[in-house]
Amino acid sequence: MRYLLIAAPALMASTIPPVASWRVGGERSTFSVLVEEGAGTGYHIRIKCVSECARPIEFSEPVGDVPMGLFTRDKDNLVFSLWSGGSVYRVRVYQVSDTSVRNVGELSSRGLPDVLTDNAGRPAIRTYEADSGAHTLKPVLRSFIQGHFEVVR
Repeated sequence: MRYLLIAAPALMASTIPPVASWRVGGERSTFSVLVEEGAGTGYHIRIKCVSECARPIEFSEPVGDVPMGLFTRDKDNLVFSLWSGGSVYRVRVYQVSDTSVRNVGELSSRGLPDVLTDNAGRPAIRTYEADSGAHTLKPVLRSFIQGHFEVVR
């Protein structure tokens, strides 16, 4: 009987559905994106090529924040994930291609961030920052330029 009690939690853990899931197209490939709750380890984001893969591609990353959303702009091969951690929001951005998955950005914001398109047509994220003790949030726009997000002045 003891064996069954020890094995039961492991069996239950393997049947927990993902917290969020999404399918996204790469250049030619299709990827499955899952946010899963780990047993005592917080959450994991898992990105795996599931169709038209040039080679097997699997990416997994533990995340200590609580998931809020998962989405894409249906272009630029970018996957956006929104998380809540303590007193900030975090946007983690991954780029998928036929040969890899890369984490291309992790941005923190005191207010709910905006995902948008900048004046040049590039993906952009507006975060809201404050100096220590300040009550006024300052918007900061970062655009996706040459493979990463950088502040646009």
